[in-house]
Amino acid sequence: MPATKYILVNDSGDYVGIFNLRHRLNDRLREGAGHIGYGIAPEYRGRGYATAGLRMILVTALAEYGIKEAYLSVNKDNPASLAVQRHLGARIDHDNDTEYFTRIRITEPGAMPEPCRDPGKDGACG
Repeated sequence: MPATKYILVNDSGDYVGIFNLRHRLNDRLREGAGHIGYGIAPEYRGRGYATAGLRMILVTALAEYGIKEAYLSVNKDNPASLAVQRHLGARIDHDNDTEYFTRIRITEPGAMPEPCRDPGKDGACG
């Protein structure tokens, strides 16, 4: 699948993380890893970089590739990453023994998704 990798750097020019945006999905990706994968260097975790980077990637997904709903996955043993996704409006679509598979609707060109302020038990926003 065609994809673009983005490197996230801070204001000092330090490498902070990497984001991978798949331009489209096949059936395996649709039910699995999804459109977006990302990782933040350990020393920069918990500082908002994942949220900022994921927001930028979501805006790019819509503006450059017409993706209106992004598919992502997150390991169940990574609650911080799930919290980042939920903050940006993700809902849990399905899961397996080790992962949650989430969806984030991107509704307006150039706009960032509304933060999820009150996720329900099933991960749905609002």
